[in-house]
Amino acid sequence: MELEKTLENQYEKVDPKAVKSWRIGRTIFFLLVLVAAVPGEIFLALSGWQSFWRIFIMAGIGLFVCYLAVGLVIFPVIEYKQWGYRVEADKVVIRHGIFFLKKTVIPIIRIQNITVSQGPINRKLGLYEVEMALASGSFSIEGLDRETADSISENLKACLYQRINEKGAI
Repeated sequence: MELEKTLENQYEKVDPKAVKSWRIGRTIFFLLVLVAAVPGEIFLALSGWQSFWRIFIMAGIGLFVCYLAVGLVIFPVIEYKQWGYRVEADKVVIRHGIFFLKKTVIPIIRIQNITVSQGPINRKLGLYEVEMALASGSFSIEGLDRETADSISENLKACLYQRINEKGAI
């Protein structure tokens, strides 16, 4: 139990600019939802359709928009506090989540491809993402500065080649 608590504190944090990146992404999604929801609400209000379902639909859309607005402000901060990663000799551990904390353990020997990339928002903020592709799916560490992303990528490649040399070809 003591070892587990010690390891919990050894997670690396993503760049603080990741909060801004997540907020911008959520803002774009929020605006897209508003573009669809507001005309829908206006249409329902002006349609003359008098029913419990109209009120139920309008309330549902309103609650969803409120949830997104709250999530726009609060969720990135919570996500930043909980997001962490650890690169070890034989595995990568990623801890993330907002309501439910997930811990993903990725054996380095299973990694097939490593990609360092940027989206348009992260390009403006100078943030990078390291994506690790496995046969079972892909996992990523996001919100990293260039030096950290390149370092993780090179470290993973070196660990992978070392493990392959030790254990033979996969």
